[in-house]
Amino acid sequence: MNQIGKAFLQGLATVLPVTLTLYLAYLLAIGAERFMGRAVRLLLPEGWYWPGTGLVLALIAITLIGLVVRLPLMKLLLRLNDAVFRRIPIIKTLYSTISDFTDFVAHMQDRKDTGRPVKVRLWDEVELIGLVTDPDPALANNTGAEETHRVLVYLPMSYQLGGYTLIINRDRLEPVDMPMEDALRFVITAGVKGGGK
Repeated sequence: MNQIGKAFLQGLATVLPVTLTLYLAYLLAIGAERFMGRAVRLLLPEGWYWPGTGLVLALIAITLIGLVVRLPLMKLLLRLNDAVFRRIPIIKTLYSTISDFTDFVAHMQDRKDTGRPVKVRLWDEVELIGLVTDPDPALANNTGAEETHRVLVYLPMSYQLGGYTLIINRDRLEPVDMPMEDALRFVITAGVKGGGK
């Protein structure tokens, strides 16, 4: 490949991640501003609204909701809401998927071993990198047989959304000495950037 082609690809590799990240952040900010901006214009007297007010109020509202849901009465109301949504056909699939994922992310720091990167040995010479999603799953360890030591491990697929969830014996796992974000980046990019960078 000639020098101009290499320079172009290097420039693209430099500009594209920054541009896409800023563009996605921009879309999220614009969406929050549009949604909350309308409500702000209805509530505030004319002339009090300025661009960005909706975004700031969206961030404040999300933080306040996070504080309020810790109250005992709100926990009860949320459990009732959860029970209703989990009974409606079609809605329950979407709701439970989003709810379970956000709960997993929000409480990851509280759970020992959750989200820990591991190498999964499938055969003698084949290993995959995955994340422990449940170190003691009732589904896997409640077989009625002898005590089992199985865990749930999520194996993300490279260059696409999705992956596989394995129920696998703990002795087939080997810890990986890298943060979860680096392990995910390594797997999703198929190791193109090298491990741990």
